[in-house]
Amino acid sequence: MIFYFTGTGNSGWVAEYVAQEIGDELKFIPDEFAGNMHYKLRPEERLGFIFPCYGWGVPVFVEQFIERMQLESTPSYVYFVTTCGDDTGKTAEIFCKDVEKKGWKCDLGYAVQMPESYVCLPGFDVDPEDKEQMKLRNAQVRLEQIVDDIIDKRELFDTIPGGFKWAKSNIIRPFFNRFLITSKHFKTNDNCRKCGKCVKVCPYHNITLDGDKLPEWGKECVQCMRCYHSCESHAIEWGVFTKNKGQYLFKNAK
Repeated sequence: MIFYFTGTGNSGWVAEYVAQEIGDELKFIPDEFAGNMHYKLRPEERLGFIFPCYGWGVPVFVEQFIERMQLESTPSYVYFVTTCGDDTGKTAEIFCKDVEKKGWKCDLGYAVQMPESYVCLPGFDVDPEDKEQMKLRNAQVRLEQIVDDIIDKRELFDTIPGGFKWAKSNIIRPFFNRFLITSKHFKTNDNCRKCGKCVKVCPYHNITLDGDKLPEWGKECVQCMRCYHSCESHAIEWGVFTKNKGQYLFKNAK
């Protein structure tokens, strides 16, 4: 059983690839919050989590799901795969502590570098086309190894922590979670056609469009930026930080 989240499609592609190759069931975390979050694993069944790295750590809503979900038995093998634009800091340590609180042991963790999609701070923008394609080609090769390791139930961690991981995950991450996971800075510019696509693509159904009014964002935003990257008119902005920046949605490597 694999639980996953994706915003711009990177982690969704990874999750679908892994699920297809190992034959495990795939469950989208936002949809699971609407259920009772009680699950039964088959004997020796693997338990996986696939998600994007947020602020050099596990996304808060993924941690909340892990905290609330209930299994009828202790999983025999737990793993995670996180996607990132560059590095992941202490994501492995954070995830391991999250599952330890459930009485589980994380056996394997991987990071996969994918095209950048975070655009909400100065200096952050989508990758140029050549770098995007390079990351996608490298990711395809890396996923083959990841699948082999999951099938063999190996115990290892290869999560691209990068430099200054303590500062990134222990100082920047709390700031990111407290001040940057918010919808209050979203707005539309004059390009908005009120087409409703942002409403349709939001995984948490956090955007509404009432008649001739402009889109409105609620309080359930997880900062996945799916709305921003999906807007064909490039009409969505997050404060002043996304002005003149690019858009990205996953597409297969050429």
